[in-house]
Amino acid sequence: MRRTGVVPPLLRRALAPRTPHCHRHCDRPQRGHNLRALAPGWLCVYACPGGAVSVITYSEWSNADPTARLLPFVRAHTTPATLVRRRDLRLARRHGPELGAEAERYLARVHPPRAVSTVYWRLYPFKKKDGTVFRLFVCFRHGTERVQFFVAPGNIMSPPCPKCRVRTR
Repeated sequence: MRRTGVVPPLLRRALAPRTPHCHRHCDRPQRGHNLRALAPGWLCVYACPGGAVSVITYSEWSNADPTARLLPFVRAHTTPATLVRRRDLRLARRHGPELGAEAERYLARVHPPRAVSTVYWRLYPFKKKDGTVFRLFVCFRHGTERVQFFVAPGNIMSPPCPKCRVRTR
C-alpha cells in the first residue's frame, strides 16, 4: 500500500464533489484544479471557467488533522489574507461506506485502518455596505504552486487578478 498521507487516484475520484455547476455565479460547469503545492496530500480548487471558487479542499490519507498544512498556504495565497479564518476551515474524516463501494473495498485492504482526512475552505458570497455582493475567485496564471485567491464583485464573469493587475503597470 501507499505511504501515509498520499491520496491515490481512486480515493480522489470518490472525494470529488457531486455538484458539477457553478451556483449563484454563472451556472457553467465547474472542475477541480489540482495544485502541487502541499505534500503529501491532495490540494484541489473547485472553480468555474470564470474563476469563481466553490470550495478548496486538502486531503490526506491519514487519521491526523491536516488543517495545519492548509491554513498557512491559503493565507499566503489570498488577498487580503484576513479573509482566511481558522474557524472557516472544516475537517471531515471519510471512511469506506461514505466513499462508495469501490473505495470501501480499497480501504478494507489497509491495515491498520485509516480514514481520509479532508479540510474544506469555502468563502461564501458576502455583501459590502454599499450592497455589492463579493465572492472568492482564483487566478491560475501564477502556476499551480503560486495560485492567487481574491475577492471581486460576484456579477463579473472573469475579474482581473490584483496580482496580475500590479504586474502590468
